[in-house]
Amino acid sequence: MDLAPMWYCTRQRAGPLVKECRALRPRLSPNDSHYERTEKNKILRPPRDSSVCRTRVDRLELRLALFWFEGTRYDLSFDPESLPERFQDVRKVWRAFLARLRRWKGGPFDYIYLVEGRHGDHRYHLHIVLRYGDFPPAVIRYLWKYGNVEDEPLLRGPHDSYRRTAKYFNKEATDGLILPIGAKLWNCSRSLNAQLPPPERWKDESGAIEIPDNVSISGRNDVKNEFGAYYYAWYIEQKTGLLF
Repeated sequence: MDLAPMWYCTRQRAGPLVKECRALRPRLSPNDSHYERTEKNKILRPPRDSSVCRTRVDRLELRLALFWFEGTRYDLSFDPESLPERFQDVRKVWRAFLARLRRWKGGPFDYIYLVEGRHGDHRYHLHIVLRYGDFPPAVIRYLWKYGNVEDEPLLRGPHDSYRRTAKYFNKEATDGLILPIGAKLWNCSRSLNAQLPPPERWKDESGAIEIPDNVSISGRNDVKNEFGAYYYAWYIEQKTGLLF
């Protein structure tokens, strides 16, 4: 009697975000033709998002989700007289501002920050994600002494996703001029990294991924061919009560 194929399953949780994939993974062989290797890699390296930290967008999406429903995005611009000339100078301003935030908070806190400067009017600016309960907009406007502050919720509504911001924060590439080659443009606090649970991994006889009914938004995609299959699904749980 033939045994049912075993699906390799991975589930990653981060705050209210759940990402899961199940795959029948083919094996590459030195004897594979170009066609066979190409088709197998469609399963082994799916072109879209995954449940694990495959890309910088994946990694940032999970960390944004750790803010739950309290994440607030701040866009910090510079007045002409305060505008740094170099990327390194922007980093110095950020470190000074971070110290000011710590003194205000009285201890460590979760944050993600990003330096940009290549789009729009090509002026350096900062994007920061903080918890509203730690730093409401009025506090950030009081503490940021260099220019203007704009704010918006990390999730704009019940059907928004963390991936939207993750893609936006990764849109600029280093160019060696405005943004140094190899520079790590977005960074997050160690306290936030420590909150990300390890992925769950197991084998199953079924490739079906169940999405609960009580979610605010969800999505699926899959890749199938003669060599294997890759199923992926994600969802964000609904906010209930005072859940942060």
